[in-house]
Amino acid sequence: MVCGTTQGLHRHHIFFGANRRLSDKQGCWCWLCGPHHNLSSKGVHFNRELDLQLKRRCQKAWEETYGDRNDFIRMFGKNYL
Repeated sequence: MVCGTTQGLHRHHIFFGANRRLSDKQGCWCWLCGPHHNLSSKGVHFNRELDLQLKRRCQKAWEETYGDRNDFIRMFGKNYL
C-alpha cells in the first residue's frame, strides 16, 4: 500500500482497538510491508502521519462505497477528513 512491495506483507487494520472488528467487517484494512507496518520507526504503528494518511484514504473509499460522512462518523466515531 505504501511502497508497492509484494514481499513479506502484513495485514494492517486501519481502525484498531474497539473498531478492529469493524475494520475487518467493513474492509478497512490494507497490506503493508513489515517496515511500513511495525518493523521500523517509519511503520504505521510509530508514524502518526502515515496512520492518519491511511485513515483518510480508507474513510474516503468507505464513503464512496458505503455511505456518507455522517454514516462513517456514526460507525467509527470520528471524522478523519
